This record gives sequence, structure tokens and C-alpha cells, in this order.
Amino acid sequence: MMNYEALFTHSPSPMVVASTEGVILNANIAFCELLGCSVNQLISTRISEYVYGEDIEEYFDLNKTNTDVKKKEQVTLHIKNKAAGTISVTCKSKMISDEQGLPLHQIITMNVCDNENIYLNALMSSFPGLIYFKDKDSRFLKVNKAYIKKFSVATPEDIIGKSDFDFFDEKHARNAYNAEQKIIKTGQPLLNVEEKEVWPDGHNTWVATTKMPLQEINGQTIGTYGISIGITEKKESEMKLREKTSILNAVTLRMPVVIYKFHVNEGLQIIMGNPRVKDAFMSSKIVKLSMEEGLASLVDKISDDDERHNHLHFNSTKDDQHFENFVFTSRSVDGEFIGLALDITDRKQARQKIKKNAKELEKINRELNQFAYIISHDLKAPLRAITNLSEWIEEDLGEIENDEIKENLRLLRSRVNRMENLINGILTYSRISRTKIDYAEVDTNEVVAEVIDSLLVPERFSITISGPLPVIRFPRVNLEQIFSNLISNAIKYHDKSLGNIEVGYKEKNSFHEFWVKDDGPGIAAEYHEKIFVIFQTLQARDTMESTGIGLTIVKKIVEDRGGNIILKSEPGKGTKFVFSIPKLIDDNGN
Repeated sequence: MMNYEALFTHSPSPMVVASTEGVILNANIAFCELLGCSVNQLISTRISEYVYGEDIEEYFDLNKTNTDVKKKEQVTLHIKNKAAGTISVTCKSKMISDEQGLPLHQIITMNVCDNENIYLNALMSSFPGLIYFKDKDSRFLKVNKAYIKKFSVATPEDIIGKSDFDFFDEKHARNAYNAEQKIIKTGQPLLNVEEKEVWPDGHNTWVATTKMPLQEINGQTIGTYGISIGITEKKESEMKLREKTSILNAVTLRMPVVIYKFHVNEGLQIIMGNPRVKDAFMSSKIVKLSMEEGLASLVDKISDDDERHNHLHFNSTKDDQHFENFVFTSRSVDGEFIGLALDITDRKQARQKIKKNAKELEKINRELNQFAYIISHDLKAPLRAITNLSEWIEEDLGEIENDEIKENLRLLRSRVNRMENLINGILTYSRISRTKIDYAEVDTNEVVAEVIDSLLVPERFSITISGPLPVIRFPRVNLEQIFSNLISNAIKYHDKSLGNIEVGYKEKNSFHEFWVKDDGPGIAAEYHEKIFVIFQTLQARDTMESTGIGLTIVKKIVEDRGGNIILKSEPGKGTKFVFSIPKLIDDNGN
């Protein structure tokens, strides 16, 4: 961004700062070029050394500091130039005073007389920023070479006589015009102003601009001149930084997080964070040390040369509130460290609750195992006794012809058998989630073949395998249960003299998809969900003996292992059970 020093240094008019005795304290580029000397060569010399002898008195009249003596406002001097010899200039002097009115130093401004403007032209050709001169109507009078490049024109004549309205959009041009007219009216410069330039094609650029009133020798304002430096990249970087900071602020205000910095000499300071956790964090402790004391003792352990120790990771606490901290070395300031503290109180409490629930679950599992033992032993024993008793009664009846009693005894044993099957089904169902299952590579072809062999399939049924079955990672016993239930159901509920059953497989991106299909009676859509509910059957148990647990077990196995099962069926068109299980399963079933 432009400032007073830059304006002085790059002013097209030769300018020099001198003491009240005329000793040069500083000189701008135009003055150095005017004399053909460097600024270092000029500093500490007297201005009078560069004034021809016949003009010394005129110079001293301009340089008078005695307030009682009237001095000249402007004089014409002949200045010595190493290359060009003598150069005529007009000089003005302005005395700078302290608060008591005592003169401190003077600023002398020169204008080259006649056509001696070689140095101004040099500045206009080489200065990388934008320099312009405008008349009272804000039309361009003169521009430097950088302006020609900026406006993408061939010569200065393509700009001279035009205004900002010819190059920028209406709003930007109007703002620039109003600012320049105010300068002309008031004589007050416009210093260090950032301007957004909007071009007709819609793109924007940014400049830092200083604008001054353009005055004749007699002090009359005839227009404006200005210097602009392009700051588009800087401005875009600032806007991106503000956007990122705004996003970061929005995040930290909504999340239980604090971002802070710690300096070994300046202590701990919060940069940004959620107001609800700031105070608690500042009061938190690292073991028994305050945050500042703890950080002071820990930051020496950070080493950017060692990936294992390039940051700190520790917890701090305030009563029942817990913070997880990450601290890194600052990339911009020596001895400074940047930290992030995340309020993990909810996470801590959740972990404690999980541990508590795990213990309760372990207790419940023990009770369930005990309950299963009771069912297996204490309930089955009376059932076996009832079966034995019914058989003894039937034997005692001997040759007695009483079909009604014998039928009742048969029904009694049938109900006892059903009850035992129900107990076995419940035990199997309850163990699915509680029993540790070992995952292993299983050849599905072998499993299906063994299941078919164990079922003793009636000769009227034809079972075909559609395509090769894969080797998958799955608990073998569970896979046997799935295929056994599905194939046995297809046999049990078939209503025709001949039956066809198909076992198939299709590979998916992340799943294995299997199906068991039959050409039996089919199932109406309203029962597609019901058949998976425990103890639910579509036929009366006296008509078709069933526990109503088999499909429930299949569904639980598949879903507990991360898969899914669906039924595709219509009355009279057979059934097709399709189940899928994930390909990637670790030893824990995940």
C-alpha cells in the first residue's frame, strides 16, 4: 500500500528535505536524477553547493527562517547537473515546525523550467506503478508506460483525452470521478486508499492509490495526479484468509473446541473457540499443573525432526470436564506453539456408560446362559417323562381295542415333541448373538452338498446348483443353518408331486448374493414379512408340524453378520429367498 514516503520518493517533481541550515536530509528519485547524484552522495551536503553563484542570494531569500523577515514564496534557480550542466528550476520551500512553532526542517519542491523534463520522462517510463495526470474534468492529460500496459492499448494517445468512464464500469468510474472532483474543490489529497476496479468484462482488480491536487506555479488547481500500486494478489490473499478465518470461527463457535497459542515468554492466549468451553479450558490442569505450567514443562519435548515427537498429545481436566490437547510448533514465530483443545467430556461419559453397559450385558448373558441351561435340562426332563409315561400306558393297554385312547396318546407325544422342538429352536435363536463364532474360509459347494445329503431329500425332488458357488469368509455352522432351513422349507411346504429346487449365486461389488428357489405354492405378498417373525406359520401346526422359528433364525444370522434377506414370491409361482452377506469380514464379524 502507498504511503507518504512512497509518494515523496516517487513524486515526478524533484523534492528534497533539508535542515533549517540547508543541509540535505533526504532527496527523492527525481531530485537525484536532476543533479545526476545518488541519494547517499547528496545527504549531509548543502543545497547551496548545487546552486550557481549568481543565484545564491535568491536561494537564501527562499531559505529564510526568521519570521520577522518576509521571504520569497518562489524563486528561479540554476542548478548544477553533472551530465547536462545547468538546469533552470523554479523552487518553493515549506518550513515544517514543531508544536511550539519552532522550525524543524524544510521541504523544497522544484519544477524544471522550459523543456527540461527528461527526468520526469524517465520516471514515467520506468516506474512499475501507475502514474497519471488529469484535468479538471478528470480526463487523462498524461500517463506513464505502466498505464498503457494496464489498459492494453498501443500508445498514450489511446488514453489521453479519455476518462475512467471509457475503461471501467459506470459505478467505479463515477466513484473515481467524484473523489477527484472533491480533491479539486477542497485541495485535500486522498491518501493510501484501496480501490476495487471493476472492468466491463466483469473481472475485478485492486490498487492502492494516492491522489493529489495538480497545481500551477501560482497555486491554482488545474486537475489531479495520482500514483497507484497494484495489490490484487495481496487483496485476494487477504480475502481468502478472511474467508478461512470466518469458516474456522463458525466451526469453533459450534463445536466444543478451543484454539490457542503458547509462547515461552508471553504465556497462554486463546485465539478462538467456543465461548461455553473457553473458561473451563483456561482453568483446566495437566495432572496437577496449570495449563501454562504444564505447557512450559512439555513444549521442549516437541521435535520437528522426529515424526514421533513433532507434536504434543495430552489431556487436561477441570473438575468433571475433560479436554484432549494437540500442540504443534508455530511456523511463523520462534518460541511459539499452536494448540487445539477438544472438549471430550461427552465422549468420556459415553465410554464410561459403554463400560457400565458392557458389564450389565455380561451379567445378562450369564443369566441367559443359566436360563438356557434350565430350559435344556429342567424343562426337557419332564417332557421326556411324559413321552415315556404315554408309551407305558399304551403298552399296558395291550390288545385292548380303544382307538380313541391310542389317538390321544399319539397326539400327546406329538405335542410333547413339538414342545421339545420349540425349546430347541429358542435355544438356537438365543445363542446366535451370544455365542462366539469363528470366521474361516468356507467352500459353499461343500456346505450345500453336505446339507442336501443330511436332509435325505425325497426322490420326487430335483435340486440343481446354478453356476459355481464361491469360497467365502463366514462361520461354517451359520452357513449350514441358513441353507438347511431354506432347502428343508422348500421340501416341506411343496404341494406338487414333483418338485424343483435351485441354489444359485451372483457376485456383487461388496456382497455375496445367494438364493434358494422352488416351484411350490408360493406366498402372498401380505405374508412376506410375517414369515420371518418368530413362531409365525402360514399353516396350522396340526396340519403341518412346524415351530415357526427356522426363518427367524436365518434372518437373525444374516442380519447379525451384516447382510440382508428378502423373499420374492407370488401365489402359484413358487418362492425365492435371496440373501446377501458382505465380502470383507474380519475375525470379529465386522
